[in-house]
Amino acid sequence: MIRLFSCCLLFLVLAMMVVGCGGKEEQQGKTVITIACSYSPTDVGCRIIDKSIDEFMKQNPDIKVEKIWFTQQYQTKLMTMIVGGNPPDIFRLGPDYIPIYVQRGTLEPLDKYIAKSSMLKLKDFFPQVLYKYKYEAQNKTVGNGPIYGFGTDWSPDCTLFYNKDMFDKGGVPYPTGSMSWAEFRQTAQKLTTGEGGQRRYGGFVVDIPLLVAQNGGSVFSPDGKRCLLDSPQAIEAFQYVVDLRMKDRVMPSYSDMQSSNQLQLFQTGRLGMFLSGRYFVPIVQEQVKSFKWGVAPGLHQKKRVNIVTGPFGWVMSSKVKHPEAAWKIMEYLVVGRCEEELAKVGYNIPVVKKIAESDMFLGNPNHPAGLNKVFMDEVKYTVPSPLTPYAPTDQWQKAISDQLVLAYLGKQTAQQAAVNATRVINALLAEGLKK
Repeated sequence: MIRLFSCCLLFLVLAMMVVGCGGKEEQQGKTVITIACSYSPTDVGCRIIDKSIDEFMKQNPDIKVEKIWFTQQYQTKLMTMIVGGNPPDIFRLGPDYIPIYVQRGTLEPLDKYIAKSSMLKLKDFFPQVLYKYKYEAQNKTVGNGPIYGFGTDWSPDCTLFYNKDMFDKGGVPYPTGSMSWAEFRQTAQKLTTGEGGQRRYGGFVVDIPLLVAQNGGSVFSPDGKRCLLDSPQAIEAFQYVVDLRMKDRVMPSYSDMQSSNQLQLFQTGRLGMFLSGRYFVPIVQEQVKSFKWGVAPGLHQKKRVNIVTGPFGWVMSSKVKHPEAAWKIMEYLVVGRCEEELAKVGYNIPVVKKIAESDMFLGNPNHPAGLNKVFMDEVKYTVPSPLTPYAPTDQWQKAISDQLVLAYLGKQTAQQAAVNATRVINALLAEGLKK
């Protein structure tokens, strides 16, 4: 308790120091804006954001931006600042948090600033990146109502990465088009070899919401008040994943995933295929040096569907003291020089269509040849990942994961996993409906 109290006291002191610095700068004739985000000095995107803010201050000497970079426990520390009545003016937030923060009165709606802006126009954005930032609080409707933020980069998050060397050794042609579930399964079987610690697995896919959508189903009812994972379409998705791992043994075992993650298995040549987004390309480029790899379109079943879980983006506090100055920074970060710099390094797909479709990104010779086009071709099949305002995303996703683990351990069938996940999630929704 003493240690906890000391940590809290230190954090409050640091927060007060930020406020104190702001007051001092304002007395010197500058408008002070505080900005917070999760930060890693090794992440190229973080470095670009940091540098872009410095450039912004050079161009706008009347504005001082106080950076609050958290290298760990970002959400916890952010919430501490908000609850303490000292929120940052601008901060980074995942879109699945928008309903929670809006209901608490934490966020400033941005429509009036957008209406006056000559730089930022909603028609210039991919619609998928705006959907979760729109929320109508009275009826608790996601995708409609005021807009509360903007992502800065995004991706079809379930595009296929594959090990070309494994395909060559197995005499299997590289994937060029979207594979059906059956084709993915057959390909994974051909790539899977060996036993024990030397076993090479053909593929890895565990994203139930993705597979449910591809099979023509939904995780939630249209109003978000009921979970539908006990539908035939969803049960088939659970069965497909369980069979890949337990029956076909083409997917890393549950025990394998306790000692290694997806990247480690791919990096060491023990995984042939997995699904991820454009943001994963720089990581693979840096980590994978011993074999050739490529990307290909995502999977399909009854429908061809990819999903975007983000994009993480910038929001403005409802307690902002200088909203016009804060908005000016947001414009710079979302549609200004910062977005162009992110496009140049290939950090992810830009949220602004004209930047994503320009040579700055699509034809950039410093990016792997043809790779950006694969992801851009997936855009038209990409939809926002499921979101309900009645249950936190991490909680309902954990319910799915927990039930799948029991199926992997042989303690229940895939169908029972789907039904039990539905029961647990509906209980979460019932609690949320009472609030």
